[in-house]
Amino acid sequence: MKKIVLALIALSSVFAHSTSAQPDNRTTSQEAIKSVITNYEQAWNRHDAKALAEQYHTDATWVNWFGAYYKGRAEIEKHYQTTHTTYFKSTQFTTRSIEDITFLKPDMALVHVRTDLSGDERYPGQTFRFRRTILLTNKEGSWRIVAGQNAKLNEGIN
Repeated sequence: MKKIVLALIALSSVFAHSTSAQPDNRTTSQEAIKSVITNYEQAWNRHDAKALAEQYHTDATWVNWFGAYYKGRAEIEKHYQTTHTTYFKSTQFTTRSIEDITFLKPDMALVHVRTDLSGDERYPGQTFRFRRTILLTNKEGSWRIVAGQNAKLNEGIN
């Protein structure tokens, strides 16, 4: 009987520890995801194509606001290199808000981010608002974008 009581105490202790650890893991994951978003913004504003691409997993996909599709980090980096040495070379990218972070699994999160972009040479004097939908996964201890799409918001869309 004494062994059963000790086993139940040990089991309840393990259970209490594992349930209390979950919010900490989620908080740590949320902070890591926010860091990816911050790193992306900072790399954009430095016009650093390599640092932008490093926010993506090597097998990531990306769809830009015109609907162009890029597959793999190397292709994504090439796209950023091209755009940031031409019409995006003077742009400023601002994260307005992280609308939500939804964990689909402990190592997978769907995130909606509101952003502004100004300084696009094709559209002088205009600031565009976007909603980015990004799927991030944690592989080998590192959160990165695995897929995403950017949607330009029309006037009056919140």
